[in-house]
Amino acid sequence: MADEKKNALVLNGVNDDITELKSVSTLRKRIVSDGEIVSKSPNGFRLANGKTGVMLRNDGQDFYALTTPSGQAQDGSWNTLRPFSFNLSTGRVSLRNGADISGGALVLHNDGIGAKTTGPATLISGQTYGAPAIHTNFTSGNVTTTMMIGSRIIPGKEDVGVLSYRDFSGRWNEILVKPNSELSVGQLTKNNANGWISATGSQLIENNTQRLTYGLIILGNAGLYTNLFHQEVIGQYHQMALNVSGMNGGGGGWYSFRDKGNAYTNGAWHSSSDARMKTEIVKIDSALEKLEKISGYTYLKQGVPEAGVIAQEIEEVLPQSVTATELKLNDGSVLKDARGININGVVALLIEALKEERAERIEDRRELESRLARLEKSTSGKQD
Repeated sequence: MADEKKNALVLNGVNDDITELKSVSTLRKRIVSDGEIVSKSPNGFRLANGKTGVMLRNDGQDFYALTTPSGQAQDGSWNTLRPFSFNLSTGRVSLRNGADISGGALVLHNDGIGAKTTGPATLISGQTYGAPAIHTNFTSGNVTTTMMIGSRIIPGKEDVGVLSYRDFSGRWNEILVKPNSELSVGQLTKNNANGWISATGSQLIENNTQRLTYGLIILGNAGLYTNLFHQEVIGQYHQMALNVSGMNGGGGGWYSFRDKGNAYTNGAWHSSSDARMKTEIVKIDSALEKLEKISGYTYLKQGVPEAGVIAQEIEEVLPQSVTATELKLNDGSVLKDARGININGVVALLIEALKEERAERIEDRRELESRLARLEKSTSGKQD
């Protein structure tokens, strides 16, 4: 190619010091440079292949990778698509048309991954607003499952964070995080044998004489509920308490299970005794004889005064009413075969013993009446 010169500068070719390339025609070869290629134009580089071009632009504030309108690859300006840019002052990158990452993404430092939507300054009552969800999809055939994190606001009704999973059946399964750290779920399943579901944070009540820790509330229909909580009467005892409310939040039933092993209720304890549940029914025989072998006592049970019977004595005469189980005592020791009594058996024994006693008294009365009758008859004959 012949050099075209003006004022000793090459217009079409290469300057003698090989520091500047100027061309007014199309280059047919590659350009290889050992130094920088500098453009002073905002639009510094263009790739024109096919109908749409790609431009690199520096407007003094941001650097862009832009596209041209279709059909204007070589000479078109940029269109509204601005797929990539970063700010020259902060270095913050913007991907304005979404991004597909096939090899995964790693977020360093503390910035995290976020999605942002700006709503109206005053929310419209009844309108549902949702933040753009961060989600992952798994597709098999024509079925897609989705795991999604987002938030939902319905002014005056709902303000929640949403963790959702759409399963293979197309059902959305949601966990809602509500104000005051309240969690709303369909079902909780604990599979970790070494884990606990914990409720902590006691509060002082009754002029600082008690501490209360709320554990669980189960809501029913029309204001019915069941509460489970821990209560400490400071310096006296502590207990797990259960309150089953009455209608309209009334007092209902109270059940407490104390630290010394005692249980209390404001009602009564009932055990099933329906005849339809029982087979091979046999009356207790020789009840009085059996009753002679047991006694009533007063005693201390783990330091607490009590009155009752001895399980081993009951076991000798009515073994069906005694069970054995491993039991941990207050001092930390363990009874491998601690005896327990079904008190209904003792009641049954007392009933039959009283009936036997009554039958004997009736028989004695009949014998006495018979003897009196004979005596009166013999006395009457002598007088005649």
